[in-house]
Amino acid sequence: MGNTILVISAILGTTMSAWGTEEKPYWPWGPLTKKDALPHLTLTSVKWKEIEKVKQDTSVLKRTGMASDGKTELELTRNEDGFLARVLVEGKEQMSPKLCTTFFPFFDNMHYCGHLNDDGRIDFMLSFYCGGNGLNADYNDNVFILSTREGYRATRIGSFGGRPGQSFVRVGGKPHYIMESFGGKGECLDGKPHNFWIYNLLEIKGDSLYLANQNHSNFPRTIWYTFKPNSKETDMLSMTQKNDLLIQSVKNLELIGNRVPPCPSADKTD
Repeated sequence: MGNTILVISAILGTTMSAWGTEEKPYWPWGPLTKKDALPHLTLTSVKWKEIEKVKQDTSVLKRTGMASDGKTELELTRNEDGFLARVLVEGKEQMSPKLCTTFFPFFDNMHYCGHLNDDGRIDFMLSFYCGGNGLNADYNDNVFILSTREGYRATRIGSFGGRPGQSFVRVGGKPHYIMESFGGKGECLDGKPHNFWIYNLLEIKGDSLYLANQNHSNFPRTIWYTFKPNSKETDMLSMTQKNDLLIQSVKNLELIGNRVPPCPSADKTD
């Protein structure tokens, strides 16, 4: 299993905000009461300019947005592969186009900027809806575009939810992201099939994300899917079954050690 089952690391945030209540745990990845609450980071929305048609084919569009610092621009171009992201600072390219998602729906209120890796430069968190229904209506490609010494690097995380709010926290003073996955077992300890939410903690460090469940005792966490608020670690699975769900939950990250690899370039050569 090796590095695939590491424990959660530090959590994002510069704005301190309490989660949980005085007595009841915060749902869904508790239990954390108010005295144990974690600070979270508040991001701001990207300000989008007009939509530009790049070709006669109406499926190829370009959107340009400005970050809150007033000088960092984000360009999103949609083609037959999906959305390509490019970053410019004061008109100079800082990240060449990267294929950040193969999802096609676009909503201008799902893209944010802020200080995610504590280096003083603006970063982006872009959320692309998969276009599904039911539970999948909350499944997104969440793309982190993080500043580096040379420019910016993009990393994609497939997760339910994942937008600013409860998914961005600080652990030990360091920024983290909580990834939410879904899985099931055909026969649990009660002999019946059940579904579960699986929560993993990833540390945002430099220009990359790292699986870091070891950084907080609440992670990894496996919660039985019910129609009422539930933050209790399940007792309906054996340890082997939990480990199997955990491995499946991070499989699509294609981890190199405990690091999530970056998005490919538009020409798919790096």
